[in-house]
Amino acid sequence: MAARVIPMTEVVHTINIDSTFKASPKAIKIPVGDGVSFTNGSGASINIQFEPNPPGPQLCVNSGPIAPGSSYAQGPFNVDGSVNYYVYQGTTVKSGPYAIQVGSGPLYIQITYSQALTNGQCTPDPVALPYGGTLQMISNDYTYNVSWPGGDPFTPPGLTTVYLGAGNNSPHTEDLSAVLDYSYRVQKTTPGITEGTGNGGGTVKVKGQ
Repeated sequence: MAARVIPMTEVVHTINIDSTFKASPKAIKIPVGDGVSFTNGSGASINIQFEPNPPGPQLCVNSGPIAPGSSYAQGPFNVDGSVNYYVYQGTTVKSGPYAIQVGSGPLYIQITYSQALTNGQCTPDPVALPYGGTLQMISNDYTYNVSWPGGDPFTPPGLTTVYLGAGNNSPHTEDLSAVLDYSYRVQKTTPGITEGTGNGGGTVKVKGQ
């Protein structure tokens, strides 16, 4: 697929897909107003598919087939937001998730309660963040406790509660200089009382270049 024409004033950040279908860089932060271009060096036709991330803006749309040696551009992005994506060959996921953060982001994780599974369901999961990336957890049904068995990777520290109502929660910024996966657990609460209804959770993958 041929790249679209990019305005001369726009900075375009190249993301290379290598012969093992991995993206480089794995996660990037770019200024508002810049764009990205995926260059297919895998030797096979690929697709780039983006994870929905409401209530954030829709930054990107899924690509059609990108032929070997071709590029596919997205942007310019004129709003703050974040998105995760996967590299596909046909209908097969080859690698991911990877992250693009525009401006201050954030990337969102939506937590909802499932009585059938007796835990909080976290969407999307897993998620990828760049160094210094921002993440916000939201809930539209209950308040949840959040625990980090391997340590809370954010500053300000204490992403320990997700309150009912998206406006009641704040973005947190990754502040540990390590490429690690951080697991978390969520549990539905009533005010001051933890219900013994089981745990859900997920993984935040902090990615570098």
